[in-house]
Amino acid sequence: MNLLFDGRMRDALELLASMIETGSDYQLLDEIHDLQTSYNYMLQYMKQGIDDPERDQLFKNLRVKALNLANLIELSLLDEVENTEYHRLRKRLRQHPLPQDMSSLLSILEAYNDSISLYEQTKDEQKLIDDMLTHEAAIRDMFKQTWVNSHWTTADKNIAYKYLSSELLPSNDLCMLVSAVTLSLFLCFDIEKVLWLMEAFYHKDTQVRVRAQVGFLCVIILNSQYTSFYPCIQTRLSMMQEEIPHFASEMNATLMQLIWSQATERINKTMQEEIVPEVMKNIQKRAQHPTEENEEMEMNPDWLFDQDPKLHNKMSKIAELQNEGGDINMVSFSRLKSFTFFNELQNWFYPFYTMHSDVIKALGVHPEGKHKMEMNFLKMGMFCDSDCYSMIMIMQQLPPGSSNAAFSGLSKEHMEEIMNNGDIEEYTMRSHSATSIRRSYIQDLYRFFKLSPFRAEFTNIFEKNLNLNEDELFKPILYRPDFMRSIADLLFKLEDYEKAAYEYQQLVLLQEDGDDIYQKLGYCHAFLHNYQEAIICYQRALLISPANKWTLRHLAMCYRHIEDAPHEADCYKELVEMAPDNLSYTYGLGRSLMEQGKFEEALPYFYKIDVMDENNIKAWRGIGWCCFILDKLEQAQKYYDKLTASSKPDINDWLNAGHVAWCQGHIQQALQYYKKGVETGAMEKTIPNPFYDMFKNDFGIMQKKGFSETDLLLMRELV
Repeated sequence: MNLLFDGRMRDALELLASMIETGSDYQLLDEIHDLQTSYNYMLQYMKQGIDDPERDQLFKNLRVKALNLANLIELSLLDEVENTEYHRLRKRLRQHPLPQDMSSLLSILEAYNDSISLYEQTKDEQKLIDDMLTHEAAIRDMFKQTWVNSHWTTADKNIAYKYLSSELLPSNDLCMLVSAVTLSLFLCFDIEKVLWLMEAFYHKDTQVRVRAQVGFLCVIILNSQYTSFYPCIQTRLSMMQEEIPHFASEMNATLMQLIWSQATERINKTMQEEIVPEVMKNIQKRAQHPTEENEEMEMNPDWLFDQDPKLHNKMSKIAELQNEGGDINMVSFSRLKSFTFFNELQNWFYPFYTMHSDVIKALGVHPEGKHKMEMNFLKMGMFCDSDCYSMIMIMQQLPPGSSNAAFSGLSKEHMEEIMNNGDIEEYTMRSHSATSIRRSYIQDLYRFFKLSPFRAEFTNIFEKNLNLNEDELFKPILYRPDFMRSIADLLFKLEDYEKAAYEYQQLVLLQEDGDDIYQKLGYCHAFLHNYQEAIICYQRALLISPANKWTLRHLAMCYRHIEDAPHEADCYKELVEMAPDNLSYTYGLGRSLMEQGKFEEALPYFYKIDVMDENNIKAWRGIGWCCFILDKLEQAQKYYDKLTASSKPDINDWLNAGHVAWCQGHIQQALQYYKKGVETGAMEKTIPNPFYDMFKNDFGIMQKKGFSETDLLLMRELV
């Protein structure tokens, strides 16, 4: 493949011929030889200087044919050696074709709506279940035949378009075909399937259309090296921008949802390390105070959160993530994919609906009656389709009457309140929107690639680079400031600062230079420790919006990281002028002046903090050190006495207190302070004790106070 992508046709064809000669597919070998002959003629004409206006197109056509043959040859060879489900099924279907072809399966699927109508008249449940099983078997066969069919013939293509145009085919069944085509393209590129997916963009059913868009985008991400060989893709995309309302916005929304799913591991980590422990802690608190009545306790999230604002804030953040597209359910449902239901490939992609045999087994033919609350809960769009089936599998294993336990995350009273207020219709309507369907389907795909027994056979799309707005194919669609801004802000929100910085930089190149863009770009650079770049961004933000406190403070932080105290002080001076009572700004100014050796200038700022906040330890340290350096030893001692009497004096506090005592001639007191510093250093359990290096670093300061190196070395020995 790489030889063909690189344009080295002769070497590629020779390699392909040698691969075929080791096998037994002489038809493929003949096709390779035909290609070699055509290519050799082209080379001869070129060598003889013969002008051929069709040369460019002929060369492209030969490369496309060679690519298709290379795919076929690769699959043929892998069929003989690989033991994956894909290759086992390919060999099995070649030896024992299924009784119904794709055309016959279409007839079976189209008849299913008649079966439903007949049941509504006869109420024959057994006949309905038999028809249901026949229908699901047809979907299984359709799915698997499509999956392993690497390249569509003209007949295959024609029947696929019949599925797409059928007025009788249930939309759920067509959704399954869309997924099967997508999975087939994940393993072998076929331009006819790609064009079929694109044609599905026009379908009237939202679910079909969204699945096709998601599938197309994923396929192109995985096979971007093919697109330059098929200009018809670009042509079709250009047409769709004109013909399909909001087409570009839908493609951008799909890309953003893929990015959201890439962040699932980070969201799971937050759930496992922050949310779940807090919830369990609250449950344990409540368990210590059971009600007197002998009734089952039920947690009410509202009053639970009121008791713990910290948990309430975290849960609000998670709810916000879910509303925007984050996958908060993966951590819970990752353990619920071991049911036999998920041993069948196609079951990972079923749209959730009640007329499925596994739903009937669990809940009966009329689940909306006896299990109204549960079914309404599943229809609210809070779970992707795959997770809905997981819930059904759980309910099937529960004793009769205890299915509510599967829905303990939402109290019965809360659910009934939603239903009584009529909100269930609003939730259900929202679940049928393109946004909700897109989120659900991409989460289904994420679970498939992460959890299914078939995942090793596929390249995980969620581990690929999704930077598409500069891809030549998508650039005319996605390279727009509003789309790029939405992607940049999403990456920023997800704390993927390296990618976010790249997107913000592209916006800057497009002369989208709002102060918030420079602020966020600066923040990304600062987080990545690119402080010089961050400084430039913050300075540009200040040019657009002068005297911005947030920008000045973060600019000062960057100067501090590069040890540029004068510029740091300039920032804090401006901040203190704008907010004289802000102790953080005042401290920053005092500290930066102190680090420049301007102790007399720094001291008033630390005193100011001490007056406004009499328990500010940072101010005490600043005053103590400045007074020590300025030989105001009594004042320094006053503040080091406060520090050493505080709850948690650190090594520096004891060290500096010792310095002050020694300078006053109080050697025994100095030794006591130094030894306390050693004890504090020992608590850090590092070797050597950090106190001794810190003491040595102060030799220069103490020598200026009149102590010789011998004095200092002997004192260190005494300590």
